[in-house]
Amino acid sequence: MKLPLNCSVDYINDFLSEEESQNLYQTLIDEYHLDQSRLVIEAGGRLIETDSFKILFTTEELLKSNSHPEEVHGKSFAWKGALLTLKEKVEQFTGREYDLAMCLYYPNGGYYAVYHNDQETSGDQTLLPSLSLGAVREFCFKENETQQVYSLSLASGSMLLMGEYCQSRYMHSLPKDESCTTGRINITFREAAFN
Repeated sequence: MKLPLNCSVDYINDFLSEEESQNLYQTLIDEYHLDQSRLVIEAGGRLIETDSFKILFTTEELLKSNSHPEEVHGKSFAWKGALLTLKEKVEQFTGREYDLAMCLYYPNGGYYAVYHNDQETSGDQTLLPSLSLGAVREFCFKENETQQVYSLSLASGSMLLMGEYCQSRYMHSLPKDESCTTGRINITFREAAFN
């Protein structure tokens, strides 16, 4: 479904089945401990524990070169198993190859993302597939020029494809939702130039 925005954004409600979504969610929690992977950054000569739970999946080559250091992006893992299968499915669907996937965990609705833009590694041709697992949460786009807001609920197993002009014309956010008491995982696929 194309979203009615002044850019290219598609929403696929059932990219993954309910079973696939639940299994992938559990894999990220049980095998990769995403729910315990709080990002710790160094600032001013001391370590600061952030509110972000974050890990990265990447190629063996990028892993060996430490292209995306842990203190910035969280712990990195090589593609394998369920995550490699997901990568291949996303690449087949989009017709593009992705080197990285950033996984973020939101324990409940008290965890959120303020309005921001994602890095455009291929200019306006950047295509960012973003998958949702777990709790259904509202997601908002705000047009830079008019400040008009468009929101939709992201289902577990859904994929949002943020494409041409999405990052340059809009900011997006995951608002706080105190009524949400369960966890959500977001997986965003990116090119190697992402930093």
